[in-house]
This record gives sequence, C-alpha cells and structure tokens, in this order.
Amino acid sequence: MKRTLFVAVYLLTVFTTFAQQPAPVKNDTWGKASAARDDRYTNPKSAVYAGPDGWYNFGEVRAMVDNAAKTAYTFKGGFQLTMHTFTAVEPSKNRLMTLDFGTDTPAVGTYQVGKKANPEQKQVEVSFSDITKTEIRDWKGNDGAGAVTVSKVNGFLYVKCRNVLLQPDGIHQADELKKPMTIGFEGAIAPE
Repeated sequence: MKRTLFVAVYLLTVFTTFAQQPAPVKNDTWGKASAARDDRYTNPKSAVYAGPDGWYNFGEVRAMVDNAAKTAYTFKGGFQLTMHTFTAVEPSKNRLMTLDFGTDTPAVGTYQVGKKANPEQKQVEVSFSDITKTEIRDWKGNDGAGAVTVSKVNGFLYVKCRNVLLQPDGIHQADELKKPMTIGFEGAIAPE
C-alpha cells in the first residue's frame, strides 16, 4: 500500500511539474486568427476570413524607447493606406506608426529602412509619433536602421518588421524621450 501511494504521489508530482512548464515558442507570429470549431476564420474562401494570422486591416505595434524608464508603446490598431503611407493607429489615442514605400502597391520582398522612400531601390521610410500629451514625440528611421518584409498572403498585403531602430526626431521632445526607439510591427491590409 505504501509503495502504491508513493508511486501515485511521484507521478502526480512529475505530471504537475510538466504541466506548469510554458509551451515553447515555435515562431515569431504575433497575431492569430480566432479559434473556432471550423475553419471559417482561417479559410480564405470564407466570408468571414480574418486575414493572415487574424490581421484584417489591423496590425500590432511593439516599441520601446532606450531611456531609463524603458518607455513602451504596445497596441493593436487599424492598419490602412492613405496616399502612399501605410499607417497603424492606436484606437482613441494619438499614436501612430507610418510606413512609406513611395507607392500604394509595394512589391513583395524585403525593404531596407531609409531616410526617404524609394520603391525602385526597395527603401521604406518608417516613423512613429505620439501626440497624446501637450508635446509631439516623433521618431524616424535612418538609412540601414532595419528591414521591413512585404508579402502577399491570400490577396492580403502582409507587412512585418522586427527591431527597427528609430531616432528621436521631435524638436519639442522632453529630454527623457530624446533616445532611440526599437520598434516592431505586423499587420495585413485586405485586398480591395
């Protein structure tokens, strides 16, 4: 009886230990289509298809300022195109990330961050603005500050970047925010 009890306690301990381990991260995808009993959100032929990884005219921004407070900006917001500029806007706040490819229809491929957009040389201009306070806070990418990947997934324009370095660009920015920012983005725009 004691041996059976010991084995039961041992197995319970082992299974509890394994159950508490976090699942390993297999990839770096931020979004995911909502779970459903069927494929209505993941099937591109479905009327309620959620776009690649669940991004349907939506995107996610993750940014951190390299200051002592490690000021972070993280939001999921609308992702849209307005005159060559793709914007991700935080709902009900005045924070936005912009990607300017110099064209409304960027070609599939990898674009290098540059001071100016140039579709022929595959350069994209990346910036971030926060005007939620009484001052405007801006950051902008310089030449060689990172890369942005553009792909087409089931007709959606899918944009992704990680660890792009932006420099402070606002003349009225408070000193604690006159530090570089590292930014990442992922999102998709539905075909027209």
